[in-house]
Amino acid sequence: MIRVLEAISDTNIGGAGRLLLARLEESDRARFDEIVILPKASKLCPHLDALGVKYIEIDGCGDRSLDIFAIPKLYRKLRHVRPQILNSHACLSARIAGRLAGVPVVIQTRHSSFPIGKFYDNRVVRAAVRSASRIFTDRIIAVAHIVAHDLVRMGVERERISVIINGARPLYRASENDIKATRKHLGIPSGARVVGICARLEKCKDHETFLRAAKLICKRDGDYRFLIVGEGSERHALERLSRQIGIAHRVIFTGFCDNIAEYMSLFDVNVNCSVGTETSSLALSEGMSLGIPAIASDYGGNPYMVHDGVNGFLYPQGNEEELAKKILLLEDENLYKKLSRGAKKRFEDELNSRRMTRLTEKLYVSLLKKRIDHHRSMRP
Repeated sequence: MIRVLEAISDTNIGGAGRLLLARLEESDRARFDEIVILPKASKLCPHLDALGVKYIEIDGCGDRSLDIFAIPKLYRKLRHVRPQILNSHACLSARIAGRLAGVPVVIQTRHSSFPIGKFYDNRVVRAAVRSASRIFTDRIIAVAHIVAHDLVRMGVERERISVIINGARPLYRASENDIKATRKHLGIPSGARVVGICARLEKCKDHETFLRAAKLICKRDGDYRFLIVGEGSERHALERLSRQIGIAHRVIFTGFCDNIAEYMSLFDVNVNCSVGTETSSLALSEGMSLGIPAIASDYGGNPYMVHDGVNGFLYPQGNEEELAKKILLLEDENLYKKLSRGAKKRFEDELNSRRMTRLTEKLYVSLLKKRIDHHRSMRP
């Protein structure tokens, strides 16, 4: 059995945490002994308990990639657990401790994509990044092709990167009775079309474009409601904007939701408006598991997720007129059915957690075998 330690710095449940939980649920426990190390009192802990996954809590590393004072603590835990593989999710401290503790295989999973500035055009900077990646990791898992592109731009060698697309657990549509009850609770009339977005309420998710597109749609005939699922620092500003542009009666802010299927089962259209940090959106994949067509900005990894005219539509980021047009196209029943089938197939072919997990486990085995073979070849 291969012992794997997954190190994550999340105190709340973000995209990296959801991705890890999805993979752990699909893990082949006959072959892999998975243990998670994470900050004390992380909100991931109850979910790990529910999955029956062992975990270790430490003081430090909370929502920080580098915490110098946590490195000795991580080192001691690693020496005690003695994993064969360490996979670090946004936790440089764990990678440093892993090298110091002599873990045979150290992996970094990179979950984010950011605009790469001119800073990385400098040869010295790129050489430093290349050296750091060699020192602290045996392989970097990029959760989207755009992430791999970013890493290469920064100086990482392409052969040190493996792209494994985020995969979501399939959602199960709520019953008709539950859907009716939720619509009633939210004040959504039975015949109204629901356009939804599931994302943190932060500027990089561009809910403002979503609301301005909603304003354009509300000018036409037809009954629409716009469901914003999530919480974040921009909530009050977005609520104020919905009032200012006169559509507050059509917009519903749900706040944070632990059971996303409850609200996504209401969606006719699943929207992603990101203008920053988007890789391979779990919310898009989850919607596709229900056969919900996606409309997404052309930013980051979205063009890989949404094949225009196949499982949804893309629109130019920040363009509310084009977003509104794409949403209205889905009033065509035949087109809607075609895109719905395409969404379901896209999920089943690639964007599911089972496929992601098998590819990750295959990489684990390959890297460990390579390290063992290398050590054998070094023996006299």
